[in-house]
Amino acid sequence: MSETPLIVRCTNCLSLNRVPQEKLERGPRCGSCKNVIEVPRQPLPATAASFNREVEYWPETLLVFFWSSWCLYCKIYEPLISDLIARKPGRLKVLKVDIEAESYLAERFTVTKTPTFLVYKNGVFAVRMDGAPKEKSEFQTWIENLLNYTSY
Repeated sequence: MSETPLIVRCTNCLSLNRVPQEKLERGPRCGSCKNVIEVPRQPLPATAASFNREVEYWPETLLVFFWSSWCLYCKIYEPLISDLIARKPGRLKVLKVDIEAESYLAERFTVTKTPTFLVYKNGVFAVRMDGAPKEKSEFQTWIENLLNYTSY
């Protein structure tokens, strides 16, 4: 039995497309405009100009990772987050916000410590985590639970 198809938004025409997970590797095309649907496989940098569009138009789980260059936990968690998104293409999108470069976003979301994580489901804020658990496995379980939670 194959897995449930993903719902992915075309960045060109903004149409929602149902894409079987096994087709993600082959560069699926939009049913409306026929452009290749881009599925993020690594964290994307977010700016004040791009943030709202990235959040509102992602139909699955979106993790916002507020980080800073001097934060030890940010450096520890960055490879874990990159691995999670590589294993969950189309289901998890990650936006990285550098609080030093994007102070407006840090102020907007009252980020007082790094890392801070915000989770959105279908463009709607779901949950926030300020700081990171000492054990990476706790964070992985947290993300897995959010990915598997379908009622919002």
